[in-house]
Amino acid sequence: MSNKAEIVGSCEQGNEPASFEASKLGRKDHWDSVYDREINTFRETGDIGEVWFGEDTAAKMVSWVCNNIEDTDARILDVGCGNGHLLLELAEDGGYTNLTGTDYSLQAIELAKGIAASRGLGDKVTFVEQDFLSATEVARIAGEAKFDVVLDKGTYDAICLKPKDGGADVDQQAIDTYPESVVGSLKDSGVFLITSCNWTEDELVARFARHLECVGRVKHRSFRFGGAVGQTVATVAFKKARSL
Repeated sequence: MSNKAEIVGSCEQGNEPASFEASKLGRKDHWDSVYDREINTFRETGDIGEVWFGEDTAAKMVSWVCNNIEDTDARILDVGCGNGHLLLELAEDGGYTNLTGTDYSLQAIELAKGIAASRGLGDKVTFVEQDFLSATEVARIAGEAKFDVVLDKGTYDAICLKPKDGGADVDQQAIDTYPESVVGSLKDSGVFLITSCNWTEDELVARFARHLECVGRVKHRSFRFGGAVGQTVATVAFKKARSL
């Protein structure tokens, strides 16, 4: 597989950064509207819609899973799956057969199901509506067996922009609940792989430190500005903290 992911050494904990202001990108009604349009476009043209962070980033996440998860029947969950692109690539390129995608937008689920059916992958990938910030919903989808892998490509970013009571402030309770939902979805031996465009690797490690331990990072294209080196996106792998 091309775009092979590279796992970078250790993970050091950085300082907790300031939050962003709330945005429409954190609102469910915004995404319902987006996926309504993308459903219509898919039906008319076959275009699956936007791939968050681009094809290269998705390919690196797929490559990480293929390089680190040998069991093709491992239970894999994609949180905030959108059009389902990441899971469909895992099914086609990795041969994984026990894949679940969830999203709080029913329109996203409808789009993902349509795309999966058009590619003959409806029997390998399940798409289900879920509020990932609800403990009841987390337990319903995870079941007693829970998941070997939980994936996130941009969902935590959106949650960090969720308005509190429709105002300009972000919903800190939602941000704090998200790591608990990840832990509640994972087996004790499970891994969590997250890609973010809002937070650096060190910031992600700091934000999840109470619940999860960093086990590696995926190398992305870097840039240099003002003497510092950075990446446009960050991908970090975690496992459950030993104390949990």
